[in-house]
Amino acid sequence: MRRERQNVENHSGCALAQAERQSVRFYSLSAAIMARRHAYYDQLESAQQGSLDITPWLLWFLDTLKEALEQALLRVDRVLIKATFWQRHATTVLNERQIKVLNRLLDTKGEEFAQGINARKYQSLARVSKATSTRDLAELLEKGCLSKLPGGGRSTRYSVMPG
Repeated sequence: MRRERQNVENHSGCALAQAERQSVRFYSLSAAIMARRHAYYDQLESAQQGSLDITPWLLWFLDTLKEALEQALLRVDRVLIKATFWQRHATTVLNERQIKVLNRLLDTKGEEFAQGINARKYQSLARVSKATSTRDLAELLEKGCLSKLPGGGRSTRYSVMPG
């Protein structure tokens, strides 16, 4: 049964990929299906047991494809933001810790650091003392890599400067 399900998933993705006639795809239909696999199995079962009307399955499939394409667009946007940031800071002198933290901020933009980064989080990511984290953040602010978010004092948070 499991192999049968895997084959169906592979065939759904393969048929779409062949129809596109592209050697590279920027979205993952299989990942979108796996994220919704319970609904996928329900839709397949319903389509196999019901009438010959496959409209509900097609609607589900197209919605899943739309989700996969939206996720791909978010990934492309993130890559472009990161590339633009590093292009703008190609000559900015940074230490390894700062580069590591900036890459982490850029890779998870809008997710893990939706509220920005503070000295304590920097300290944890870079594995440095509180004084070093405060100093590194001040340097990143001065060099235009980070901007200060509203608020201050102990709760001061920073965000990557927009491109």
